[in-house]
Amino acid sequence: MKSLWNRYRGSYFSYILTYFFYYFSMAVFSSVLAVYLAGQGKSAQELSFIMSAAGLFSILLLPVTGWLLDKTLRPRLISGVLLLSAGMLGLVFSASHSVWVLFLLDGLIMSAINSITPICERMAASSRYRYGSIRVLGTFGYACGAQAAGFAMEHIAPSFIFVMLLISAVLSVVGFAGTQGFSGRQDHVPERSKASVSRLSFLRDRNFLLFLLCAFLFAGSSGANNIYSPVLLTGLGLPSGTVGTVLFFSTLVEIPLILWSHKFMDRLSGKLLFGLSFGMMLLLKATASTMFMMVSLKIVRNIVDGSSTSTALSVVNAVNALSGILFLNVGGAVADALSMQAYYLVLAAAALVGLLLCLLLKIGNTQQVFSA
Repeated sequence: MKSLWNRYRGSYFSYILTYFFYYFSMAVFSSVLAVYLAGQGKSAQELSFIMSAAGLFSILLLPVTGWLLDKTLRPRLISGVLLLSAGMLGLVFSASHSVWVLFLLDGLIMSAINSITPICERMAASSRYRYGSIRVLGTFGYACGAQAAGFAMEHIAPSFIFVMLLISAVLSVVGFAGTQGFSGRQDHVPERSKASVSRLSFLRDRNFLLFLLCAFLFAGSSGANNIYSPVLLTGLGLPSGTVGTVLFFSTLVEIPLILWSHKFMDRLSGKLLFGLSFGMMLLLKATASTMFMMVSLKIVRNIVDGSSTSTALSVVNAVNALSGILFLNVGGAVADALSMQAYYLVLAAAALVGLLLCLLLKIGNTQQVFSA
């Protein structure tokens, strides 16, 4: 038994379980949640209010999780607690109908899930396997989760998505238990005295602050698009199962981008890649979001001291969460007062402003993150 566990520890199979079922959990809960809530009789404004809780709670939990991770370097334990909590709270969500209770539960569940994303990104970049070969597992997981959620909504029961959330969370925890954590290839630490560097010193870097502003606009536009697109599709007459299929194939478009990330991510500048992300968002929703996650990791590794990587990534994700709150609530108001199509014009305008701002970024290209 011990020899079997030793073979499992650090194996590629442990990463398959970790990434596939973590992103499956994320997708099965979030991809059709707007459709689920609409089916429960919630208006567009109520839907936006409930789902904005994810951003509000993430603002508080993400930096705390990042700080704990940098301080303890125990990603397996932290991720396990967060995933199991999200899975069990999902069952409570399925039995709830009050707008305020759903708001609270959505905030707790999604902030727990979102807090693991920086852990997964850092782990993929520091393991003994190539980033793309690990991260692509998450793409498959998300695609399958979206498809499974749509199928369950149409053919089984809407509440079954929460059962799948718990099962996939448990399987991901089993995967995390077998990973190397951060004990493999370590983050590069810039050659300067660690003692002289505060874990939050990057918040005084103008480039980092400008990057946060660009990230705010990107995440708000992209996140609102991700959430409202299922509602838009069902409003056009597509059944829930077909919406899940659309999300499945739109996610699979990310695979070439991830698998070949080592061919271009370390060769091109962070500014150029960020600009490409904005341009892609207007054309390829899912691919742009994946590009943004990789660019965030690249930019943080080139700006921030290695000992603060997780903290900085968590701050970025907290800002993304804040943008989600604002964009979602504005979206609900605009959609109710005008139309969903009008709100998509607002999203396009925000993306164009972000594209112009990212041209002002000044970021080096010294750290090898994806091809090492």
